[in-house]
Amino acid sequence: MPDTALDDDALVELAERLRGAETGGWTEKGVRGLAGALGWEPADGAPTRLRTGLPTGEARLRPVDRLDEDYTRGERHLGLYVPVALVDGGAAAKADAFARAARALTAKLGPAPIMGAHGDPGPFYESTASWGSPFLRWRGRPDSLELRAGDDGPELLLHPSDPVENWHWRQGHGEAYALGGFFGARPDPANAGLGHPGGWTTGDWDVFATALGGFLGCLAAETRALGIELSLGMHGRIPGTHGPWVFHIASAQTLELAVYEETVDTSALDMAALGWTPVSEAPAAMDHLIDVSHHTGAFAPGEADGRGLARTLVETAKALGIPSPRGLSLIDHCQSVAGYRVDYYGLTLKENP
Repeated sequence: MPDTALDDDALVELAERLRGAETGGWTEKGVRGLAGALGWEPADGAPTRLRTGLPTGEARLRPVDRLDEDYTRGERHLGLYVPVALVDGGAAAKADAFARAARALTAKLGPAPIMGAHGDPGPFYESTASWGSPFLRWRGRPDSLELRAGDDGPELLLHPSDPVENWHWRQGHGEAYALGGFFGARPDPANAGLGHPGGWTTGDWDVFATALGGFLGCLAAETRALGIELSLGMHGRIPGTHGPWVFHIASAQTLELAVYEETVDTSALDMAALGWTPVSEAPAAMDHLIDVSHHTGAFAPGEADGRGLARTLVETAKALGIPSPRGLSLIDHCQSVAGYRVDYYGLTLKENP
């Protein structure tokens, strides 16, 4: 299948039409009016599919089901999804298609007030695309426009703002795995009244390893798609120390993990068996990883074994004597990224207060 994508002008025109559309409270009548105003018709035998006339194919409607009703106030649909690029390649190619769409939309609409990666679970407990779950959201009232990851590439989503924000807020109950990915918001007037769930933590290394594996698996594709760099240093409460800077997770176009030589004595550990490469054999690939003793090498989108990298970090932390995941915290400024304040729900860690 050759790649198919809307050009920048067509993409921006579509985004503006969606943002300006009347959705009628996302009732059945409102959705019929929305489709009619866009000039789109139901596909034969598939009332939730709409023929758009776009080269990227049909749009789809997401009806409210029984499990969604707790988060809605009369809406009968949760969004209209429109593919804007169909990409035959793997995670890197899909991330690049997302990045191209993001640049075009940002140039016209301005920076998205909200950005992040949905992680697992996705909104309303939906599964997310296998290559990653990046999103940019132009928040509005009563509706928001989102550039998000679809299975075959980026898509635009027009959706009512309240249900997804209600779902997100109510996931902040503290149970393990309730939220994944990461969520960033700008100090933008559009974000007035936006709630930030508190997230969850764990004292169990196995639970932490599972969450960390999910966080790392698609991270390179997500940061590449969003055009951001995450530089996540971690303090570790090693017995007999004051909590030195131990690990670093760096993700931009690629993903790489490292251990710091200035603060951590690894001489008693079999670092090769744990999955690390000494810098004396090969330097770290990402040039800002300085003063590190060991690293994992860099992984392009689609290359990282998230569970394997999580085991490397967790087993090293345990070998260093860090008593539990609650002995890890992020260094200062990790939660400030490109003008956004970011919560790393899938990582479960925050900066020290």
